[in-house]
Amino acid sequence: MTDDSILPIELISATPESTERLGKLLAAELRPGDIVLLDGDLGAGKTVMTRGIAYGLGAKPNVVSPTYTLVIEHPSTGTGIDLFHFDVYRLSGAEEFLHSGLDEYFDGRGVCVVEWGEKISEAVPIDPIRVLITGTGSQRKILISFPVGQSARKDRLVKRILENDMNFK
Repeated sequence: MTDDSILPIELISATPESTERLGKLLAAELRPGDIVLLDGDLGAGKTVMTRGIAYGLGAKPNVVSPTYTLVIEHPSTGTGIDLFHFDVYRLSGAEEFLHSGLDEYFDGRGVCVVEWGEKISEAVPIDPIRVLITGTGSQRKILISFPVGQSARKDRLVKRILENDMNFK
């Protein structure tokens, strides 16, 4: 039997609320040490998705883009998982990310979500979960890819999406 986990989940999100809800559903599959690379155009919904992830992890969901600070720590509230939210838009690439010492957050203490993650993918020490958000207006296409070998996590997320009446393809 082959592992089809490299095939992405494809969804259409018609509203920011749907994108946030999807982030919350994704959070149920995240564990300390996971790295999520979020990519998409400016205004595509990366921060909205991260807000949902924060809420789902039990971290403080007051999420704003860390464009100028590069990383914002969102500690868990009680038994949740800490979230480290990066925005690497202003960095030139993986070398600058490593030089700044930001890779120290990849030590497994919490979940790392990296907006514009493709820019620093060479600095990521594990196979990340990848999220790509494309489209404009009310039709955002969202692709979620789990690493090879993690099809069970993917399958559980698909089940949650279907149970929550998300527009799933």
